[in-house]
Amino acid sequence: MKIQIPYTPRKHQAYIHTQLDKHRYAVLCCHRRFGKTVMVLNHLIRAALTNTNHAPRLAYIAPTYKQAKSIAWDYLKYYTKNIPGTKWNESELRCDLINGSRITLLSSENFDSIRGVYMDMVAIDETAQISQGLIDEVISDKILNDRIKAAQKYSINSTPTIIINEKKFED
Repeated sequence: MKIQIPYTPRKHQAYIHTQLDKHRYAVLCCHRRFGKTVMVLNHLIRAALTNTNHAPRLAYIAPTYKQAKSIAWDYLKYYTKNIPGTKWNESELRCDLINGSRITLLSSENFDSIRGVYMDMVAIDETAQISQGLIDEVISDKILNDRIKAAQKYSINSTPTIIINEKKFED
């Protein structure tokens, strides 16, 4: 079955998609309005549809629940709308695909709630606002140490944030 997702990456996004497939970990530092969130969500969708593991689990993590919902939820529903059998769970910010894969939008507000959750792929958005504990204690533990497989990946993307003399400047 051929599935057409209503997404056409820009030139630089297309290049990043090919590079993400070649590497287990990635840190993306792209300018505002680059389309990082749309690009990463579409990468997660494609990975969910093509993953051969049993019931793949993928996650998009934003700094807060409100940001996950306002930034990514509508995009996730839009880009998966043409996939037959897709079900969305609004209260859990979850998209279940016909092959048994699941994409969940999570937040880093209470990162202990993510402990123990199996993940095949993780995308962390707006990392400048995310607790380092999430990456060090939860994500690294799950992705780097647990179930080490070549298929498990994570990417971190953010608009650059620079701290100068204790003042934050975002570019």
